[in-house]
Amino acid sequence: MKFSKSELDIICQYAAPTKAETLAGMKEIVPVIKDLLTKAIVENAIRKLEKIPEPECSQFVAVTKARFLAERDNSIRQRLAAAKAQEPIMQGHDLSGIERFRPETRHMITLEVQKQCFVGFKGERFRFYLSDEGYRNAKRSEQEGEIKIKSHAAVVAGKLYPDKKPKQQER
Repeated sequence: MKFSKSELDIICQYAAPTKAETLAGMKEIVPVIKDLLTKAIVENAIRKLEKIPEPECSQFVAVTKARFLAERDNSIRQRLAAAKAQEPIMQGHDLSGIERFRPETRHMITLEVQKQCFVGFKGERFRFYLSDEGYRNAKRSEQEGEIKIKSHAAVVAGKLYPDKKPKQQER
């Protein structure tokens, strides 16, 4: 018997150890579903499950739920691993470090080292809270090609005011 992806998702949500318990859980929600498409999907899944004999049905439900959970877990792990590999480690001052709240602090910058210099090695990323003089020195280093300032925010009494609004993620 063929089940659609939507039907399998519903079965996974209401999976129970036995066929009777799974069907009871699914039949319980049918009267309260307002969306006609969802209601039709649930009813079709119930009809298909009723046609499968008991030991096979319970086994099918268990295997389907296990596969669904394995795919979900692998997907999350893969996305986390990709995000970690993509984003280099940020060094320097902590986001909520004491440097941020010093009275002379006026700037927060994130930078990437372009060539080995007093800051670090090529490719490393840093966050620094700087006074006006420190910021002028960082701008000078950027002009000399030692670093590339990736972002800047003004700091007033520990509050950050970014120069540019962050790009809104597409939905």
